[in-house]
Amino acid sequence: MKNLICSGLLVVTILLLKPDSYSQKVSSYQSKWHPGLVKDQEEQLINQMQLDEKSQFLFLISNDGQNLFVDLVTADRAAVQKIMRYGLTTWINPEGKHKKTIGIEFPVTSEGQAEPGFMRDKNADRKDMRMAMMDSKNKEMVLIGFGEKNERRVIDPRNDKDFQGKVEMMEGGKLRVSLVVPLEKIHRTEMAMSANPVSLGFETGYMDVTGQGMSSGGGQQSGGGMQGGGGMPGGGPPMGGQPSGGGAQGSMSGGSDQQNRPDISEMASPSKLWIKQVTLAEKP
Repeated sequence: MKNLICSGLLVVTILLLKPDSYSQKVSSYQSKWHPGLVKDQEEQLINQMQLDEKSQFLFLISNDGQNLFVDLVTADRAAVQKIMRYGLTTWINPEGKHKKTIGIEFPVTSEGQAEPGFMRDKNADRKDMRMAMMDSKNKEMVLIGFGEKNERRVIDPRNDKDFQGKVEMMEGGKLRVSLVVPLEKIHRTEMAMSANPVSLGFETGYMDVTGQGMSSGGGQQSGGGMQGGGGMPGGGPPMGGQPSGGGAQGSMSGGSDQQNRPDISEMASPSKLWIKQVTLAEKP
């Protein structure tokens, strides 16, 4: 009975912390003109990104005449593990409202899926396991609401003619998620780029501590406890250090605290950021 009461108190405490613990709004953002941006090297990418200190998300949004390009980087250990295990949904509202209209779940949640064979190989090389995991994460993307309302369509972003995506680990344990979205799919034409801003949000899935199937960021039902270090073989790489570059204001989470597993309250709440108005760039 004592253990049951303690467990109940823990769940209540986590739920009380949940609503605003990892949520943040950015009022406006000017998209960059994509041609001419250099993002091949980590320092060049970081220098052009904006840091939201509360969510610990670094983001860069750019466009050309045909596509919207979204880059998200985080070094926050809890956010990395939630993205890798429970998925990340990027929401886009073409009407510029704070409402989840259409979304892209990428990477997708691994909850409810069979454990990959390489995770069961106790003699596998740790580096090879990470590469295999990243390869599996890059094979699947879920499009939400791009057809019928709330419709979920699974694609392979490696060979889809419209949507592209890539998730990868960077130096120091930072995680990068990149998306390419056709402007016509979010009802934007080159003739009216800056006239009507869009809204854009990021939301991770999270660990369900209630056992009632709370939704992850993409609407999937999250499963039970956290296993395997949040989906990274060996619990994931160390996350110490800070990204270089003056483009990101403030400092990323880092240091010795990140050598430990995230607290359960961090894993039980989604990390999220909503940008209220993103004004698309016009060709210079």
